[in-house]
Amino acid sequence: MRTELNPCYILHSRNYRETSLLLDVFSRRHGRISLVAKGGRTQKNASRALLQPGRKVNIAWSMRRELGTLSGAEPCPDNDINTAGSLFTMFYINELLVRLLHRHEPHPELFDAYETALRRLTDRAREQLTLRIFEKRLLEALGYGLALDADTAGNAIRPDQDYNYLPERGPLPGRAAAPDSLKVSGRTLLGLAHEDLADKVVLAEAKQLMRSSLGRLLGDKPLQSRALYQFNTSKQG
Repeated sequence: MRTELNPCYILHSRNYRETSLLLDVFSRRHGRISLVAKGGRTQKNASRALLQPGRKVNIAWSMRRELGTLSGAEPCPDNDINTAGSLFTMFYINELLVRLLHRHEPHPELFDAYETALRRLTDRAREQLTLRIFEKRLLEALGYGLALDADTAGNAIRPDQDYNYLPERGPLPGRAAAPDSLKVSGRTLLGLAHEDLADKVVLAEAKQLMRSSLGRLLGDKPLQSRALYQFNTSKQG
């Protein structure tokens, strides 16, 4: 199957054989796909500078089973996003998509959310807020959206009440800890529901809830981007 040029984001790139690259690509119409860029590592390859993580590129390919071959790459006119100041966050988001998205399953709403997140990452002061909102939208796209506006009994979430968030069930009222639950305030649940995370306490609790929810999907294999961030932070310290 041949696919004509269409806008995609490069999620990940790694060396493949002697001179080629193996790319993980996110397409709005085709979802996540894996492509071989033959000769992509050679100095004479005009596409080499385009095939970098976080770049939006017009890409064409031919697909055979699970692995395709890149047949064309051109710059996107609207590729004006500069995430240089948030590279580790961008790598983290990309790794989530590579790890959690099935190949060839379109997620147009998630593609738009990804593009929005990259644009907002240019505002370093709102980086964590941007990340939490993207994680929330990722869970929704995967079919694991969090219950944020009603508790396990169907009652509306109260901002002044504490809850124990139960995996696959939702928020249980009460302060007593339940097995495998995570304590979270109603204010945080409503903040996530309305994507209003300006409060520092709410943002911190949202991070723990997202880490717990995504961790169940990611399994025991650690995220390389998180380890890279921690290593870089320790070197700077």
